[in-house]
Amino acid sequence: MADQRIPLTVIGGYLGAGKTTLVNHVLRSTDERIAVI
Repeated sequence: MADQRIPLTVIGGYLGAGKTTLVNHVLRSTDERIAVI
């Protein structure tokens, strides 16, 4: 059977650490389909 795993990244950090900036950068710099929950 083919590998059916879905890549997952969990982002955590302190207030003001740049989490939102990182997520925005990743969303703008890739052509892949990405979901943010």
